[in-house]
Amino acid sequence: MRKLTGIDATFLYMETDETPMHISSLLICEPTRDGENAYEALKSQIVNRLHEIPAFHRKLMHTPFYIDHPVWVDTDVVDLDYHIKHISLPEPGNLEQLRMVVQGLHSLVLDRNRPLWQFYIVEGVEDDAFGIKKGCFALYTKCHHACLDGGGGISAMDILSDMKPVPRSPMPKSEIRFSNEKPGFFELLGSAYGKFIQQQFDNVAALPALSKALGNVVKNAFEDGEGLIKGLRPAPKTRFNVRIQKQRAYAANSLSLKETIALAKATGTSVNDIALSICGGALRRYLDGHKELPNRSLVAAVPVSLRELGDKGAGNQVASMTCEIGTQITDPLKRLKAVNKNTKRAKKQMSAVKEIFPTDYSYFGAPIFISAMAQMASKTDIVNRMPAAINVAISNVPGPRKHMYFAGSKVRTYFPVSIATHGCALNITLQSYVDRLDFGLVACKDAVPDVQDIADLIVDEFQLLQKAVKERDTANKPTPKKRTTTKAK
Repeated sequence: MRKLTGIDATFLYMETDETPMHISSLLICEPTRDGENAYEALKSQIVNRLHEIPAFHRKLMHTPFYIDHPVWVDTDVVDLDYHIKHISLPEPGNLEQLRMVVQGLHSLVLDRNRPLWQFYIVEGVEDDAFGIKKGCFALYTKCHHACLDGGGGISAMDILSDMKPVPRSPMPKSEIRFSNEKPGFFELLGSAYGKFIQQQFDNVAALPALSKALGNVVKNAFEDGEGLIKGLRPAPKTRFNVRIQKQRAYAANSLSLKETIALAKATGTSVNDIALSICGGALRRYLDGHKELPNRSLVAAVPVSLRELGDKGAGNQVASMTCEIGTQITDPLKRLKAVNKNTKRAKKQMSAVKEIFPTDYSYFGAPIFISAMAQMASKTDIVNRMPAAINVAISNVPGPRKHMYFAGSKVRTYFPVSIATHGCALNITLQSYVDRLDFGLVACKDAVPDVQDIADLIVDEFQLLQKAVKERDTANKPTPKKRTTTKAK
């Protein structure tokens, strides 16, 4: 058995019918061999490698009386008809139809009596406008955030896919052991109380580090008076900061990763700064078009990975920082400069607390109390009446830099599909893949029905930033001096 950490379990407690807590991806694949049955080939490869991903063989087991976090227990029964499904799009099978399918699938919670993942193989995807040829198919994956974070999800996909068209042989099942033993009532009870006691010792031991971290936070805040003011005031309320409903809206688009990196170098910023800035510009134009643009900047929650380099563990290792994204600034270069300043301030504050950031917690009755709070947010208007801490979530996830293959089929795109929550009805996630920066937007359909408009505006803002940098460089280019010649006497 393996007990969930506090942060893993929180994703379970926050889940309601209106707020599914799974993270997903949408891959469009192009078969390299004509006439091959993509569904059967891909299903066979997934089945042959499932034993290499322990998280896909675990299901939840609750502690007695729900006094503490659940535990993961291994199961030798994986119902493949539930976990791997097949869909065929009707003609013409374009990307708009695929988006509609993803919206519906992403609105459905996973069955907690089974391992918390599903794959959907969607055949019949074809769209000449986007260069998607006949015979292509999509792979939509969903896995509960309690099992995997973004980094863990990419590690799982690395196992299921290949870096070459010819699939590798799966690892021998004899090398990977699963335990079929289930913990008993008293074992679970004793483990829970042992965890409570250990937590108190851990809290006392962490007091010196906590005191030092809080001192650094206060010091940083008073050294930066502007940052202190921004940190204390709530975010402006927008249509994104409401109690959300069950139905989702999904949008996707892509940028050139090479051009994004070049733009970051030309401006002395980072790829993450570019992403936040162009998202800020897109949200500015979107809200302005709806006559809803606040005078102050929108605030984004930006996840920060706590995962060490090379760590391929399945659990969540993530924190979050907040950053203003310059939606009050029209000029794209000035907005980027402001975002760069804001991210440096946020990173400085995060570095002060990163070492003591709580990824685990345990207290008596946590499953009941936190789940009750989530249900209250879902069933009442409390979120609509409360001040907004953030407006939108924006993530940037490093992805594979080489092409992936599934059962010999080449992965063309790797769009992320993330989570919308009460008070944050819009999530924008960007993920690098080879030479692309694919991004997906998930929103509450009632709050943001036209979310594809925002995705298209992000591309427009990127092009406007490119143009502004080019004009700046042209204006700053020194004028060549005229050559003077002297006549011979």
